[in-house]
Amino acid sequence: MLVSYQWLREFVACDLPPAALAERLTMAGLAAAGWEARDGDIVFDLEITTNRPDCLSHYGVAREVAAVLKLPLAPLAASVPAFAESAPLAPPPRIVIEAPQACARYCARLIENVAVAAAPVPVTARLGILGQRAINNVADLTNYVLQETGQPTHAFDADRLRGGEIRVRFARPGETLLALDGVVRQLDPSDLVIADAERPVALAGIIGGEETAINERTRRVLIESAWFEPAVVRRTAKRHALITEASYRFQRGADPATAPLAADRIAARLTQMGARAAGPLLDLYPRPIVRPLVPLEPNALRLLGGRVEWEEAAEILHRLGFAAAAGAFQVPSWRGDVSHAVDLVEEVARVAGYDRFPPRLPAFAGAARIGAEVESERELRLKLRGQGYAEAMSLSFAARAECRLFAPHTPDIELRNPISEEAAIMRTSPLPAMLHLLQYNLNRDRPDQRLYELGKVYWRQGEAVEEAPVLALGACGRAYPGWTANAAERRAYDFFDLKGTVESVLAGFAISVAMRPLRDDPAFHPGRAAAAWAGERRVARFGQLHPDLAATWKFKTAVYIAEIALDPLLRAGRRPLHFTQPSRFPAGERDFSFLFPDTVSWDDVRLAIDRLRLEVLQSLVPVEVFRGASIPEGRYSLLLRARFQRADRTLHEDEIQDQARQIILALESLGGIQR
Repeated sequence: MLVSYQWLREFVACDLPPAALAERLTMAGLAAAGWEARDGDIVFDLEITTNRPDCLSHYGVAREVAAVLKLPLAPLAASVPAFAESAPLAPPPRIVIEAPQACARYCARLIENVAVAAAPVPVTARLGILGQRAINNVADLTNYVLQETGQPTHAFDADRLRGGEIRVRFARPGETLLALDGVVRQLDPSDLVIADAERPVALAGIIGGEETAINERTRRVLIESAWFEPAVVRRTAKRHALITEASYRFQRGADPATAPLAADRIAARLTQMGARAAGPLLDLYPRPIVRPLVPLEPNALRLLGGRVEWEEAAEILHRLGFAAAAGAFQVPSWRGDVSHAVDLVEEVARVAGYDRFPPRLPAFAGAARIGAEVESERELRLKLRGQGYAEAMSLSFAARAECRLFAPHTPDIELRNPISEEAAIMRTSPLPAMLHLLQYNLNRDRPDQRLYELGKVYWRQGEAVEEAPVLALGACGRAYPGWTANAAERRAYDFFDLKGTVESVLAGFAISVAMRPLRDDPAFHPGRAAAAWAGERRVARFGQLHPDLAATWKFKTAVYIAEIALDPLLRAGRRPLHFTQPSRFPAGERDFSFLFPDTVSWDDVRLAIDRLRLEVLQSLVPVEVFRGASIPEGRYSLLLRARFQRADRTLHEDEIQDQARQIILALESLGGIQR
């Protein structure tokens, strides 16, 4: 905002050099970007923050200067001569506020015998210094009072108002307005307008209409000065892409107490040019705006480190217009940004001078702590990176059709304004995005891939929106793509490579899982897929992409994907690390060959042996699985190798035989037949 130094001095007797005044204003929160000499005056360029619309005027800045420099501030008043005893040329318009929620106050003055001409030189000169062109005496005076008081006003040609009334209302469907800028604007029912009895004549708080504009034939002028709700003005100005001096102030919050004063200031100057006020000020105030009474105790000044005494603080607030009242301060009408005690303390600090408060670091209260879940995710990243996986990141938006392939029964969340059909919902599965990443790289001659993504999935639970963390894995190409691999190791990545990765992820958390075949999921190959279950909850599913989907996605190589729910894993926490010193005594091994029905899984075998709690059994691993030939249909042969060992002594043969007998009985209880 541009501010004239000579204009300021009409309100406050400041003799500081421009550089010194610019520094004091900057320290008080009104940053001076610079100043320059113009036509015998000094013009400051001040940066006014959005919460200080009270400083968007010369009187507002003068009020700050008076408070900072402890100087008296001249009152701002207006004296309008009483209107003549003779009847006015026509009765003043009737004012009706149909939308008090959007227009809390509306003031108007009818001025007659107006001769539209050039404004006086002092008015046009000051406006010129501030970069505003002269129009006519009526328009220039509205601009002059705007710069002086910060209150936007508007002048209507009263004879061009139809029906003898002014209505403040919202626009009706189909209405238009020919604005002063020559553009016909289609109005929306949420636009607040000033209308006469027949049509809108102005966009409230933004711009007037051409049909009631002041011209050289105007003789009767209706001066409008009002207070409009900032949100209403902001919404309308944004919709019409129209920023004016008035809307700039109204959408930040004008001073409701200045509305009648501004109208009287214009009327007083017009009467000095030969016009007359045809009646008193019309002032409708259906929704009075009352600023709060903010309590403030002396102890609150401790925030300033004991640098300001209570008496000085009270004096500063008084100079700023805050009236003391029984342990509290009444916020003045022009300070809509003050509502709490800390706001008053900040006012004291900036006027007292921030340079009075030496910079100090706060007391050290310990370093920030990394949460357990963040640490778990960090270790998970390190583990996957160590296995050759690169981290990928994708959008949380997805195509509905793709997500339904992998989460057909999950209620999705539709976006109101999607960027495309391929990003129309919040994703219910991370797998479509992973497939897109694999496809993108394959199309660019990157056949060997191992990718992972830590992200989230989203779904609708009734009226609520839920989200959960998830880990997605994707791989294709060679199992060992590195340049050090020899020819014997250059095999294709397969299901068991992916299974090993999933098992290593799950093994890092304090949760017990069971692996089961996954045959009923249409997204996965029925013979090369599995799921991990923690009790009754499935925490992971993984395997080869179903051949039909692979053909749809145009994959020419086998693609392996996994989806792991991180919620139960992170809640369980990391698995504690234990170290057991290796035994120095020899171990004994026994092989067990059994025929099992196809319905018996390795997980069933493992759990049956685990339930025995054999103290000397160190490991039990499958060595060979065989089907066909002499093996009956519906069964398979499984060769198991058990390792027995003690940490304190050498095992006796009878101890091994006893443990082996328990293993055989447990396997036979599953329907196994020893071979």
